[in-house]
Amino acid sequence: MIIAVDDSGDPGFKLGKGSSEYFVIAAIFFDDDLDAEEAALKIKRLRKSLHWNPLHEFKFRKSSAEIKHQFFETIAPLNFKAVISIVDKQHFADKELQREASKFYNTIILRTILTNGQFSRAHIYIDGEGGNDYRRKVKTFFRQNLPRNAIRVLTYRDSKQDNLIQIADMVAGAALRSVSHRKADQFDYLKLIRKHIQINRL
Repeated sequence: MIIAVDDSGDPGFKLGKGSSEYFVIAAIFFDDDLDAEEAALKIKRLRKSLHWNPLHEFKFRKSSAEIKHQFFETIAPLNFKAVISIVDKQHFADKELQREASKFYNTIILRTILTNGQFSRAHIYIDGEGGNDYRRKVKTFFRQNLPRNAIRVLTYRDSKQDNLIQIADMVAGAALRSVSHRKADQFDYLKLIRKHIQINRL
């Protein structure tokens, strides 16, 4: 199994002082390599059809409505499941997690991927960087809190070079749009992939 993870919003709790009202994690599950490879190829072909540079990234917040529609129409027929966790910060009661952004972030990822049930020897790809010490701490956190042998590989990837992470970004952005922006297209994008998605409200 391959799981690609990205977020939208921010993990801060300074509400009214710059932090987003909601935080979203999207985890995109592919049951096998072939499904993941097909998804990556579809995104590559879409990028080529738009005459973009091979490293031009699909990012929800930077994309026009037309590009968003094309992207979600492209991924709609693919084989994947999207588990989306939406945190309403005004009603999130865990004060300890509110005080530590990295622990909050990793805990929401953990809750999101566990929603899909048991899995083994998964490859988990997370958008982002971080130093070696931080990465070691994160890997330890997940190995301690997931069932034995659940993870084979956990790695951080540059979203510009990873089409699966870009799917997670677009899904997370669409989920955030659905709860925090009253615009004409508020629900359009998630509707296009509704058969794939499961939403948790935390």
